[in-house]
Amino acid sequence: MSEGREGSARREQAVVLGASMAGLLAARQLADHFERVTVVERDELPTGPDGRKGVPQGAHAHGLLPSGYRVLDGYFPGMMAELQAAGAPMGDMGGDIAWFQYGGWKLREPVGLRGIFVSRPALESAVRARVKALPNVDFFEGYDGEQPVFDAGAGVSGLVVKERAGGTESTLAADLTVDASGRGSQSAKWLERWGFEAPPTTSVRVNVGYATRVFERRPEDLGGAIGAIIAGTPPTERRFAAALAAEGDRWVVTLAGILGDYPPTEEAGWMEFARSLPTSDVFELASGRPVQGAIASYRFPANQRHHYERMKRFPEGYVVIGDAICSFNPVYGQGMSASALESVALGEALEAGARDGDRGLARRFFRRASKIADMPWTVATGEDLRYPEVEGERPRFQGLLNRYLERVHRAAGRDVVVSRKFFDVAALLAPAPSLLAPGVAWRVFRSGGAPTSEAAPSLGGPTPLRGS
Repeated sequence: MSEGREGSARREQAVVLGASMAGLLAARQLADHFERVTVVERDELPTGPDGRKGVPQGAHAHGLLPSGYRVLDGYFPGMMAELQAAGAPMGDMGGDIAWFQYGGWKLREPVGLRGIFVSRPALESAVRARVKALPNVDFFEGYDGEQPVFDAGAGVSGLVVKERAGGTESTLAADLTVDASGRGSQSAKWLERWGFEAPPTTSVRVNVGYATRVFERRPEDLGGAIGAIIAGTPPTERRFAAALAAEGDRWVVTLAGILGDYPPTEEAGWMEFARSLPTSDVFELASGRPVQGAIASYRFPANQRHHYERMKRFPEGYVVIGDAICSFNPVYGQGMSASALESVALGEALEAGARDGDRGLARRFFRRASKIADMPWTVATGEDLRYPEVEGERPRFQGLLNRYLERVHRAAGRDVVVSRKFFDVAALLAPAPSLLAPGVAWRVFRSGGAPTSEAAPSLGGPTPLRGS
C-alpha cells in the first residue's frame, strides 16, 4: 500500500491541518507521540466560547455521544467537571433525553450512558484551551495549508503554509502530516497530483437544512428532561427537531428538514414548522419564550465517505482524519464522537508502528478508522435511504431490514433491554448488527410492532410502561 520511506522510531514533528474538533483531538493524541506538534488553522481562533467562520454548523444543537464523552474525559481530566460547574448539565442518554421516533416515545430509563449537554462553541473552546496549554503544541493561526511537501521516494515530509494576511509562504517540516480540514479536504486531489489513485467515494444525498433558535431554559420544561429528539416517520414525514440544554440555562432548539424541506428563517415560519412536528413539545417550548439572538441556518447536501482503506498505495508520513474521511447527516449527532474515536485509533496505529519507523502507518490507521466510520455511517445512511428520493446505493435486503428496525424503535418504548441496546448503537458503543442478536430480536418481536400510542402525546402525557 505504501511508498517506501525509511525512518527511525524517533518522532520529532507532526503537523495537523485544521483546528476543527477532529484536528484538536488529533493534536492531543499526537502530543503523546511527538516532540512537537503544530496545528495550522486558517481562522484567527477566538479566546472564548464564540462561534467562528470555519465552523458554520457551530450555532446549532450538538450532541457529544457517550463514546465521545469518554474519550474527551480521558484526554482532559477535570474538563467535564469544569463545564458542569459553568452551567452545562450532565445527564443519561436514556434517562434524561426524551426520544420520539416512529410514532412513539422511547423509555425514559437510565441506561448508564453518561454525557454532557453543552454548546459546540463552549465545548470546542474548552478543548482548544487545553490543547494550546500542552507544552509541545504550537498553533499557526491565520494560515492556509497550501499543499503537503511530497517526494516520490520519501513520501510526505511537511506542509507548505501561506499567511492569509501577508501572503508569505513557508514550509513546516514534519515526520507526519495529518489532514483534519473537514469536508473541503483537498487530499484526494493532492493524491492524484502525486500519481496515486483517488480514494473510492460513496455519497448519499439528503439535502438537509437547519434553522436554530436559542431560548431561556426553565426547570419544568419538557417534563424535566434536559433534551428532546423529535423525528418524523419516514418516508412520509421529513421533519425533525432537537432541543438540547446548554450552559447558561439555555435551550438550543434546532429544526431540520430533509430533501429540501428546510425550516424557515423568519419567526412566524419557524414556529409554524415547529407546530407541524409529530408532537407539540417543541412548539410549546418556544411559544411566548424570550429568544436569544437571531435564527441561524445551515445546509448539508450529502453523507460523504472517502474509502482510503481501499487504496492499494498511499504515501508515508500522511493520514486523513475526521470529516475529511467521512461526514454524516448531522441530524444524527455523530460527527464529534466519531472524530474522537478516530483520534484514539491514530494513537493505536502509532503505537503499533513504534518499532518499524512507522512504515505502513496509513494502512494501520485507515483500517481502524474504517471500522469506526462503519457504525455512524450505517445509522445515518440507513435512516436516510428510507426516503425513495434520497440518492444513493441501497444495500440488499434494505426493505426487510427497515421493517425490522421500525419494530426495534417501537420495542424500545416498552422493553428496557431493547432500549439499552438501541442506545448502545446510537452512542457508537456497539455496531448496528448487534440489534439483530437473537436475544434482542426475540424481545423485539415479543413486544409487538405497533407504536406506543395511537396519537403522539406530549411529554406531559402518559409515560410508557417499563419493559420486563
